[in-house]
Amino acid sequence: MTAVLLVVWISGILVAWRDRNNSLNDSGRLTEALTRVVAERISGSLRGLDLMLQDVDIHSRERSDPTELLNLMRHRSAGLPEVRNVFIINADGKVTSSTLPSMLGLDLSRRPYFMTAAQTPIHGHLIITPPSVSPVTGKLGLVVARPITSPVGTFAGLIAVALNPEFFSGALSGVVEGDVDRAVVANMDGNVLARLPDPGLHVGSSIRSGPLFSDYLPKARAGTFIAPSSFDGQDRLASYQALNHQPIVVSVGITTQAALRRWTVNTLVMAGIGLLFSTVLLGAALQLERRERERRGAETALKASEESYRILVDDQDDLIHRYTQDTTLITVNRAYARFYGQTPDSLIGRKWIEFLPDEERTFSLSCLQALNHIQPYREDRRRVVRPDGQELWIEWRTTALYDALDNLTGYQTVGRDVTDSHRAQQAISEREELYSQSFHRNPAIKLLIDPKSGAITDANDSAALFYGYPADVLKHMNIQDINVASAAEIEHEMAAVENEGRKFLRFRHRLSSGDIRDVEVYSSPLHVGGRAYLSSIVVDVSDRNRFEAELQAKTAELARSNAELEQFAYVASHDLRQPLRMVTSYVTLLERHLGETLDESSREFIGYTISGVRRMDALIKGLLDYSRVGRGGETLSDLDLEEVVADSCANLGLTGSSDEATVLVEHPLPRILGISSELIRLFQNLIGNAVKYRHPERKPEIRLSSRRQGNEWIITVEDNGLGIGAEHFERIFGMFQRLHAEGEFEGTGIGLAICRKIVTTHGGRIWVESEEGAGSRFMVALPASRAAARGLATH
Repeated sequence: MTAVLLVVWISGILVAWRDRNNSLNDSGRLTEALTRVVAERISGSLRGLDLMLQDVDIHSRERSDPTELLNLMRHRSAGLPEVRNVFIINADGKVTSSTLPSMLGLDLSRRPYFMTAAQTPIHGHLIITPPSVSPVTGKLGLVVARPITSPVGTFAGLIAVALNPEFFSGALSGVVEGDVDRAVVANMDGNVLARLPDPGLHVGSSIRSGPLFSDYLPKARAGTFIAPSSFDGQDRLASYQALNHQPIVVSVGITTQAALRRWTVNTLVMAGIGLLFSTVLLGAALQLERRERERRGAETALKASEESYRILVDDQDDLIHRYTQDTTLITVNRAYARFYGQTPDSLIGRKWIEFLPDEERTFSLSCLQALNHIQPYREDRRRVVRPDGQELWIEWRTTALYDALDNLTGYQTVGRDVTDSHRAQQAISEREELYSQSFHRNPAIKLLIDPKSGAITDANDSAALFYGYPADVLKHMNIQDINVASAAEIEHEMAAVENEGRKFLRFRHRLSSGDIRDVEVYSSPLHVGGRAYLSSIVVDVSDRNRFEAELQAKTAELARSNAELEQFAYVASHDLRQPLRMVTSYVTLLERHLGETLDESSREFIGYTISGVRRMDALIKGLLDYSRVGRGGETLSDLDLEEVVADSCANLGLTGSSDEATVLVEHPLPRILGISSELIRLFQNLIGNAVKYRHPERKPEIRLSSRRQGNEWIITVEDNGLGIGAEHFERIFGMFQRLHAEGEFEGTGIGLAICRKIVTTHGGRIWVESEEGAGSRFMVALPASRAAARGLATH
């Protein structure tokens, strides 16, 4: 009997111990499943928030209009009812944009989340604060923020949202039921963000000193343990999971008393069996039957839990699927099936590895095999081609699943379409590369300057070569280190560029060698991450300034010399005419006095003398006329060239009824600014030459016309005379240049030189086109004026 009792008691103890383990394992599977459900809920919500923050970040860089940015923020936040406010903080902690107007300009630099972000190296994770009372609205809320990174990789501020504290409480709905009596959401600092039951009682308190954070989370990011609760001290069986790339920990627990309630009952029954040996067999049979019913109930509950999980994920937009170690699909949601153009039932039992191109299969399988207890998560982004040929970028998050005995049971992968985000990031990368090429690889000297401090924040290799400093040294210098101007003058000029839109500055810069160079600086303001910069191109103009100064000196010297020569020519020609007149007078008197006593040779000699003197007088008079051009002191006036041409023809005796030559004017001729007497002489000389150098076989015909060309009027004087050889086109405008013998045509050869000087003093030019025997075309280009344009319109 003792042996029988011993066997019975030992058997009872073994059964009770096994039953205890089974109870704990069943409860552990339940809490693990619920923990995953809550984690996936929160992960999906936070990804939505993160994508919104990234979208606002991208558009804040691209849009300079604050109204457009604010409308975007309001539009994106309207789809998330838990979001109370979206705001942007610059690197100084000032709120620069907010959907809540009362926050604009608010200094949040002392808020813990801002101080943490500003002092922590830049990363891509969200910052989630514990609930606290808002200084603006006075309401309890929490802040989710993402750091902003400048193009040069520095901290440029935060984009944040203020959330209703029920944001995380909603993810716990439906979890605390039956034996499950506690669910907690906390950030990685151990601050409670949501808790059931008593949702508002422990929010904001810290559980960092509890066993979850001190003993288990440092070892693994997911698991199940038994320990005293940080809230009420009761022993609980709890499952936890830390979200991948999000600073959130989810934990669902059940008291060990509730988890072992079935085991306690069984133990009492078995104790009763030991006391009442007579009923051992009956009690054992009843106990076995009861345990079987409970097992089936547990299996039913587990299946119901899995069905609840399937219903929960089936409506998600993410591509969720579970599969065995050989990639055979066992569960897929509708979004995953729709992505591949199939129904969920048609995909169950197929291997998703077959959906991949052959060259990607080996790598994907190796990634799955690399997952373990220490690193059970993997996240990657791949280009996926849908069956319809559409290319999308999907972000895959894979989790290895283990049972209570740490045996690998399969995997779960969640995919999210991030095509738009990927393209936006690619566009940012391309813009950064474009900046690098246009700035760092540009042969021009380029500097990026902070106008508030004068600090040189960036410099290209050309600048380093010009100033003689290494690029890294130059980037830590101040503009005052290389600019010889005073600090006040530099500050004033940079403010003019930033505020007044000035683009061009002149300075003197000091090189590392000590040389001072004259530079022209072309600057334009730009804004990055809420900070203003001046993008400046520096041009060394030292040599050009020296050349310009030398040219101005030589030009002034030449002008002085020309003025002296003109004055000399005028005085000389004026004073020389008086002796010539005396020679002519006395030779004439001598001829009269000698009278009949002169023979033919003497008279011929006297004739030669008088002719030579008169020719000399004509040459001197021409030189005098040439020197007088532009020296009359007359001011420019608005002239009608038709009146000028008419006066020129009248001086030549060429009227409409003249038989000597025909002058045709193509109306209208323009109005220009000029000196009337000089322009009359210009056209009088040109028309007179056309009449003088006529063709012996035809009557002279002179045609005047005009046309507008850019900022000039081109007036053409065309004749049908003898014409001019091309080799003489430039020579004829020289002083005293004649193409014919003195006996053929009268004149001194100075007329066209006077014409060129008149045109030159009017800011124009003159040239000729001609063929010998076919006439000539003299073109006069004179500057057009507003008055000339108005005058032409009145004709």
